[in-house]
Amino acid sequence: MPSLFSVALQLGPIEIGAILLSGLGFLIMFGYSSATGGYQDLIKTTLDNDDARRKKNSSNNN
Repeated sequence: MPSLFSVALQLGPIEIGAILLSGLGFLIMFGYSSATGGYQDLIKTTLDNDDARRKKNSSNNN
């Protein structure tokens, strides 16, 4: 299958290697961040900021 892409996109072995390396790096980093729960802090901060904005807007409207 990679040879099919290399013909269609005219990619050499260096380009295919770079694509595979960056894809593997992305999967490793995604798996690591999911396993450590780093995304939970982002979600909590986003929800806290949204709540603060809603309270501020509702107090300004009254």
